[in-house]
Amino acid sequence: MRRILFIGVLLSLASAAFASAGGPTFYYKYIVKPSETGAGKVYASNKEVEEENLKLYDSYGTTIYSQSSMANVVTVTVPAYLYAQPNEGYIFSHWARVDGDKETVFSNARYTMDLVTTYNTDRQNPKIMNYIAYFEKAGMVYPVSTNDRLGTVTIDKPNNSTGDVVTMTAIPDLLCGSFKGWRRNNSTALITQNPFTVTVSNATKGMYTAVFEPKGVEDKGVFVRIENKGTKRTLGVCGSSESTFSEKQRYFSNSMMIAKTSESRINSSPAFVLRVKGTPNSTRGLEEVSIESQGINTYEIDHQYFHVENYLDDGYFIYATHKGFTGYLKDNGNAETGESYMEMIGNYHSPGIWNRWNYNQDYVWTFHPLDEEHLDENYFGAEPSQGTLKDGKYYSTMYTAFPYECRDGVKAYTVDKFTEEGLPHLKPVPNGKVPANTAVILECNSTSPASNRLLPLTTDLPAIENNLLKGEIWLDNESDLVSDYRTAFDPSTMRVLSSDKASFVSTNTTDPFLGDEPLTHIVNNTCYLDVSGMDVPEELTFTTQGDSNWLRGDADGNGIVNVVDVMHVVAYILSQDLDVFVFKNADTDENQQINVVDAMWIVDYILRKN
Repeated sequence: MRRILFIGVLLSLASAAFASAGGPTFYYKYIVKPSETGAGKVYASNKEVEEENLKLYDSYGTTIYSQSSMANVVTVTVPAYLYAQPNEGYIFSHWARVDGDKETVFSNARYTMDLVTTYNTDRQNPKIMNYIAYFEKAGMVYPVSTNDRLGTVTIDKPNNSTGDVVTMTAIPDLLCGSFKGWRRNNSTALITQNPFTVTVSNATKGMYTAVFEPKGVEDKGVFVRIENKGTKRTLGVCGSSESTFSEKQRYFSNSMMIAKTSESRINSSPAFVLRVKGTPNSTRGLEEVSIESQGINTYEIDHQYFHVENYLDDGYFIYATHKGFTGYLKDNGNAETGESYMEMIGNYHSPGIWNRWNYNQDYVWTFHPLDEEHLDENYFGAEPSQGTLKDGKYYSTMYTAFPYECRDGVKAYTVDKFTEEGLPHLKPVPNGKVPANTAVILECNSTSPASNRLLPLTTDLPAIENNLLKGEIWLDNESDLVSDYRTAFDPSTMRVLSSDKASFVSTNTTDPFLGDEPLTHIVNNTCYLDVSGMDVPEELTFTTQGDSNWLRGDADGNGIVNVVDVMHVVAYILSQDLDVFVFKNADTDENQQINVVDAMWIVDYILRKN
């Protein structure tokens, strides 16, 4: 029954919570203009406009828009899609929102989106929003972007001249774009420094184009951790339920969780690693969005998509609209929802769906990419217990629905067999790259997730066979029928990694938030050793030794080390297909990598032997 009623469910239930015989109609209007006549052209709309269909004007005042609501609400929130294009000799600077004598800068993107809240139900008195697109005169050096959907550019001295030192910055979109380099004028060479500083002269003058490439968010998706901008708490998926959304309280009481970002478990639990897929729109947001966590996809759950919209350059709204009701994901806070207890996480509460009525930051979410580029800032990692120390290493188990690569010297193992001495034998995972849905034991140098980083991968990896470790996905439910969604611990057929020693034991892991009370079910996102039908002791140490098939350098596994093994290693490095390749034997320096060093070791071995 693995249903996690995630954000998509708001489309059918949120409107039911507020439905009436019919709600009011609201009216609004946008007025946009450039900062200087002749500097550029502008346009505004209540709907997104594709670039090929975009018509820009010297200034623009929209017709009066209307928004009818089937919900009995006193206000609605509507989007303002804004577009700007500098004229020749100018560059775009920023957008500002005008309210009386006050101006608020809110975006440095030419194509952007703002959200407007209106109470006005009188057509003769619509809500009027004024916007100004600021342009600057282009100097001898000026930056542009290859694609504003993928990234934007800034310059600290727009109107520069000979002798000035200027700095240009390329800002890739967190969800959609990757920066590759600067291209000056018509050159094909890329300058990879970012920010890039140059002294203006006749030799350096011209246009510098920031080259951005798509991340593939439509197909591969991007891995992120999502944090609430107002409360600094992190969003995760906590389980399955048939009744997670209450019409009275509008909370996802058992589908999603929000926990303190300061909790170390945030960085070590796969439940807080979210994979986002969607189609980039013209204003640095995503349409047709689904979110996957531990193998559960929101579109598959509710057969509907939602929207992720960039706001104020450093945050996003997560929302959907149905029957005139626009529901926004919000961190409701402890006062309204209270806090519950989540196994191995501690205190958490649930987000809610609300009609956004102001600029409260509790509605705004910050996306932290979990990728190579941001690995030093944002990380997902293993958190072994202090008691698992053995020969200078700490051990933990992990089970994720996504593939990942071990970093910081972390090694991943499956259990492929029992040795003649009756010990579980640990088999290294090739290259330290763990396929999705693979139960592993991790060997770490520390107990801190920051020192045991695991990089989520968007590419699939081949499955590993003959693994005696079984994994437990993250699930939790308010139902009394726990057996429907959790794996009960059975000491006669299972052994779990102890939190007090580097051994598999017959007493289940304890919860650090509860104390010494053993758990009755397998801990979420961990593993257990399947000993069904085996007569084994209550405690099992493990070993990487005792593999009778191991012969250092015998890459083809024929029991002989010769030049054929060198050819096998070279073919593996070049990603060529091989019928047989024994990774353990080929990994001559046992660093979980196959490279030219291993080929050289085999050559030296052959020369020494002869």
